[in-house]
Amino acid sequence: MKRLSLAFLVVLISMLALVSTSTTALAAPALKEEFEATMQFTGFTPPKRSWTDEEGVQHMRGLGETFSISGGIVGTVALTVNSNFVYADYSPSGDAQAKGTITSGEDIYLISVDVTLVMGIPSGTFVIHGTGSCKGIHITGTLSSTAEGLLLEGTKLTTKP
Repeated sequence: MKRLSLAFLVVLISMLALVSTSTTALAAPALKEEFEATMQFTGFTPPKRSWTDEEGVQHMRGLGETFSISGGIVGTVALTVNSNFVYADYSPSGDAQAKGTITSGEDIYLISVDVTLVMGIPSGTFVIHGTGSCKGIHITGTLSSTAEGLLLEGTKLTTKP
């Protein structure tokens, strides 16, 4: 009985030592900082599908849009956009969702954007996730329109060790 208790105690101490020295336990705390970047439109490809319904809403699926990005991330953005717009006075109003990639040198980020357009003026939210060497980077925030392009403002959370 004493041997069983001693063996159990040795195993328990060994496991506690292992857990306390794991990379998770030793990982640096998450770093939280402000993020700001500007996206400037550089081009587009026609949508894969588009139609106007009986209520006058123009639907587009698979519209390709490209941007340059500068600031907190420098590189190029490629988006695939799905949108639903109504045109009044030649200005669109409606909503759009986009997913794509940001290429910054050899680094790749995934981006997801939800946009509301009111009389041609966009606003919305975005989420950016790092991949590969950028894994552990998570950026969230809002986007707005400026004279320079789309302004992305938010928080960058880095959780990688």
